[in-house]
Amino acid sequence: MTYVIFFAASAVALAMLYKFLPTRKGFMVICTLLLIVFSASAFIHGRQAQREQITRAQREELQAQQKIFGDWYAAYQKDIERLDQNWQLYHRILDDLNAMDAGSFNAEALWLRLKELEQSTIEEQLKIHKLTAPQELNRECRQIVDEIISKTQRYVDAQTQAISHSVITASPSASTDLETLRPKLHDIMLRESPEGLFIAQEISAIRTALSD
Repeated sequence: MTYVIFFAASAVALAMLYKFLPTRKGFMVICTLLLIVFSASAFIHGRQAQREQITRAQREELQAQQKIFGDWYAAYQKDIERLDQNWQLYHRILDDLNAMDAGSFNAEALWLRLKELEQSTIEEQLKIHKLTAPQELNRECRQIVDEIISKTQRYVDAQTQAISHSVITASPSASTDLETLRPKLHDIMLRESPEGLFIAQEISAIRTALSD
């Protein structure tokens, strides 16, 4: 509507100029100048509209990418919480063992607790090894997510190995007394515990890649 009024006003102004200017040459010069101004204005406006359209499309794509990663990461955090719970239980079992004396020690009960924990840990290990990066993510973010998954798989593998080794060592068939078993399990925990799951750098890289 604004452009219609503008062009109507321009047409009226040109008509008046045509009527009152002394020569047609002057009128043609003014028309040429106005044509140049209008063309430049239309070109600039078109470029601005195009940039706004591209920016809007980019923003929508970025928001879609943020949601895809956010949904994946929320599910991933739940897996990590279960891994942490299993690992905390492992340490709690060993702490309980340290608090026992020969009279309260029950090799069968200890082994059953470790065996149940091992099963839970193996189940989580299988889930972690099935993790994949969302295919809808862009290539850069998929590569970062793949690194997160790889680190997590190494972490859960070490966790499972330590617990499984503890199960074998604590087997009642080994007929090991408390004073012999306690340092053995402590040694397994120290030697085979996984290093921390350090993924802060990858998470920061994804946040940077998906920032506005």
